[in-house]
Amino acid sequence: MLFQVLFLYMSKLKKIIQALLSTRAAGLYFILFAVSIGVATFIENDFGTSAAQKVIFKAWWFELLLLLFGATILYNIYQYRMIQQKKWALILFHVSIIVIILGAGVTRYFGFEGVMHIRENNAANSFLSAETFLKFDVQKEGTTYSFAEPVLFASLGNNHFKESYLIGNDLIEVQLKDFIPNPKQSFVSEGKGTPTLKLVVAGAQGREEYYIEKGQTRRIGNLTYNFKDSPMPGAINLKYENEALSISSERTLTQTVMATQQKDTLESSGNYVPLKLRSLYSDGSNNFVFSEFQPNASIAITSEDPKVKGESMTALLLDVSVNGKLQESYVYGMKGLPGRPTQLSFEGLQMAVSYGAKEVTVPFAIKLNDFQLDKYPGTNSASSYASEVTVVDPIKNVTMDYRIYMNNILDYDGYRFFQSSFDTDEKGTYLSVNSDWWGTIISYLGYALLTLGMIWTLFSKKTRFYDVRKKIKKIRAKSGTFVVALFCMLSASSFAQGAHVNSAVSEAHAEAFSTVVVQDFKGRMKPVHTLSREILRKISRKESWDGLTADQVLLSMFVNKTDWYDVKLVKLGKHPDVQKLLQVSGEYASYKDFFDVEGQYKMRDEVRSMYAMEQKDRGTYEKELLKIDERLNVLSMVFSGSLLKIIPNPNNPNNTWEGYSSHSHDDGHNHSTVASKFFNTYGAELKKATQTKDYSHVGHLLEELKTYQKTSGGSIVPSETKISTEIALNNMNVFSRLAGWYMVLALALLFFLFISVFKPAWKLKTVYKILFGLVVLGFILHTIGLGMRWYVSGRAPWSNGYESMIYIAWTSTLAGILFTRKSFGGLAATMVLAGTILFVSMLSFLDPQITPLVPVLKSYWLTIHVSLEAGSYGFLMLGAIIGLINLILLMFITEKNKARVKRIVQEMSYISELTLIGGLFMVSVGTYLGGVWANESWGRYWGWDAKETWALVTILVYAFILHMRLIPKLRGLFAYNVATIFGLASVIMTYYGVNYYLSGLHSYATGDPVPIPSWVYIAVAVIIVICIVAFIRKRKYPIIL
Repeated sequence: MLFQVLFLYMSKLKKIIQALLSTRAAGLYFILFAVSIGVATFIENDFGTSAAQKVIFKAWWFELLLLLFGATILYNIYQYRMIQQKKWALILFHVSIIVIILGAGVTRYFGFEGVMHIRENNAANSFLSAETFLKFDVQKEGTTYSFAEPVLFASLGNNHFKESYLIGNDLIEVQLKDFIPNPKQSFVSEGKGTPTLKLVVAGAQGREEYYIEKGQTRRIGNLTYNFKDSPMPGAINLKYENEALSISSERTLTQTVMATQQKDTLESSGNYVPLKLRSLYSDGSNNFVFSEFQPNASIAITSEDPKVKGESMTALLLDVSVNGKLQESYVYGMKGLPGRPTQLSFEGLQMAVSYGAKEVTVPFAIKLNDFQLDKYPGTNSASSYASEVTVVDPIKNVTMDYRIYMNNILDYDGYRFFQSSFDTDEKGTYLSVNSDWWGTIISYLGYALLTLGMIWTLFSKKTRFYDVRKKIKKIRAKSGTFVVALFCMLSASSFAQGAHVNSAVSEAHAEAFSTVVVQDFKGRMKPVHTLSREILRKISRKESWDGLTADQVLLSMFVNKTDWYDVKLVKLGKHPDVQKLLQVSGEYASYKDFFDVEGQYKMRDEVRSMYAMEQKDRGTYEKELLKIDERLNVLSMVFSGSLLKIIPNPNNPNNTWEGYSSHSHDDGHNHSTVASKFFNTYGAELKKATQTKDYSHVGHLLEELKTYQKTSGGSIVPSETKISTEIALNNMNVFSRLAGWYMVLALALLFFLFISVFKPAWKLKTVYKILFGLVVLGFILHTIGLGMRWYVSGRAPWSNGYESMIYIAWTSTLAGILFTRKSFGGLAATMVLAGTILFVSMLSFLDPQITPLVPVLKSYWLTIHVSLEAGSYGFLMLGAIIGLINLILLMFITEKNKARVKRIVQEMSYISELTLIGGLFMVSVGTYLGGVWANESWGRYWGWDAKETWALVTILVYAFILHMRLIPKLRGLFAYNVATIFGLASVIMTYYGVNYYLSGLHSYATGDPVPIPSWVYIAVAVIIVICIVAFIRKRKYPIIL
């Protein structure tokens, strides 16, 4: 009987384990994992990192989910008999995931980090923890007892804290009543409240508000405010009696009524005079305003913003009792700082409570000998910074000099020190400190096993990758599907006549001037050829105007500026209120249109009010107006010549070059004599040349300038080869032209794809070879363009939004050539994807200009990490386009063509699976290499930043899609193709959503978030309709699951 009960119990337990660890459960864990961490990024964006950690990343259920996820991997290795079948590549690949989870657990529970601050010629042997603590210092009978509790309080979740401590015979009990992020004092009117004044002063951070209750004396800034019936010598004395406020001071005060600007002088008589609210009081050096008064009020602490940022102050409302005697008190603090202690007094016991970082001592000291900061030429932007330090360890008798800089860390005695930041006076450094040896080693081992397993998977004959390749060959042996087509893009010139065209600088001289080296506002050295195009794109969104090249426009505006005042070339956008404000019609306005008859800037008041707005409060109109204001400012600088920083100044320590300046030499600024002489002479001669058409003399001046640049510009002057390459790259405009090239090819390929379905008798092999050759030609030109951009910039060309897009288009084309070269549909999908991506890269919010890198990006890790990460997007997007084409084919299935449609859909689905496997491997390796880069740069290989989190979401989503064939009711090709389409949403979120909508460390884009275009919603609706129609048609002809 006992045996039967035990057997029954074991049977039920086995069923429960099978249910929890089955393939279906694994799929559920995939989705739950992806959804939970995706939601966490939105929580972090709205409520701060602490909220995301508390609610999700450090929650018990999330850790349970990871344990179940790891357990399903082990169970399914057993369930699918991988060991017996000797599928070592798959075993290694899956076991590595468990090792990575184990490494993350070790880091979670045993690793710690913080920040060490050191001033030059000083040493430090402690750092402030990244984790927050509630700290107590208790003084009793001359002895101090110190203890601290690690806590995680956030705007979301249950902020429960209740602890008791025994100090001698005294029982201390502490309980958290409320957590208040970004606390702000405010009035609360009460029937039995206290008379309270609100004081406003100007502080270091701007406007500061304080509250003074009757009976209080407070020192704020340089003044003491006494709100008592008896006056205090030297203070600003305040009184409230007979329902009237009065003020007295021993110093003379001026009183200015804000509403009327009426001024009065309050003599230093010591007598009380009526106090006027909302009036500015000043003693000559201190200004203050009493903005509000409540006769019966109390002060409440409320939250101004629920989001806890890195610099946010937070308040804890604590109940502290000693031996049953209770006191309620607010404790203020923030992450990364030790916190301001709140003093509490009890009978026979004094207590200080603080909230914030804890000081952690290390068994050695680090002395900062020198902090070094290098800047980009002509700017204050940091190019690199480093700390020259000495490690002093008296225990081990070690004295060691070391140089810490970005991507070069100090590793000593289990602690790693990273260059993090520096003091504004450049005399002190901040070093990130990390201690996580075992977690790092285990995680790195998992990464290595993962990479080895992935590579092995591509070559092993006992993997899905090999099986799919065999199935494709089998289908092609029965019936081939072929591919490709093309046309060329021609550009047309428009011609217009006007004073600005007739007086324009000749194209030949402008072309010669375009080879001159110029320093832009970010310190990059480049040819004027590039600057002129960037300027014209900025002002008018075009690269030529009225038949004139950008170089002609730039020079002509400088030398004959008045001829351009009436030219409508400033792009306005489409907001009607802008045109109404300027009293113009159309999408362009002239320089004169922005000023009234008295020369006043029409947009002055509007722009001032918009700059005063919080960024989150700016609407479409405000954002558009600020962009137009920026374009007008750029145009003004073109007219003035200040953007033409083409004159080297050898005496400038920061290698700042100079442009034209109309200031005199005795105005207190250090202007170059060479610059003023050159521009005065060159400007006059060039103006004369535009009239006489004789450019020989200005040509000689130009040659002299180029010689002077070479001799006085130093090492920052680019080589002639690099200048000519950059000009050639500009002229080729290869990426914009390839967008059209790829799209025309895509149309041709789609045409022949449907021909192959409805006219199978047509012989298309020759057509395929021609079109495939044209695809390869486009890919070669694409590669050359990327290579030229790499050479010109001196770094890998995928460091901003525009560059990553053209690189993703390149990898998409590469994936198509590798995997879809014998499929009309596959190669058509490749060209649609590559062309679309290149067209998107030409949108206004993606800037094609080459920019300098911030210090942390100056690493070989950038090349490796971003190339794999961004490159994977091309492979994954290709799978989605193939899926869409497959569904469109299913829409047109008939009794006559169903067999051929089935073959095509099967072949393209298998091709899609190969591209997804390749893309998944790339995004996985790219993501963990990003973690390695982060660990080698600032000591944290995973911090749940929005970018890395959504990269993991993408991995989970596509891992689920590739495992759908193992899950009942999700095994069909239709479900797979639908999943590849909607799975792309995770890629789009990883790239666009994070970069343009969520907060985080990664920012390929700058400026305001881009509004979601209406066509996106339309596209999603169309795709849903396609899915529904395809499902109905496939149900009618059930040849495809």
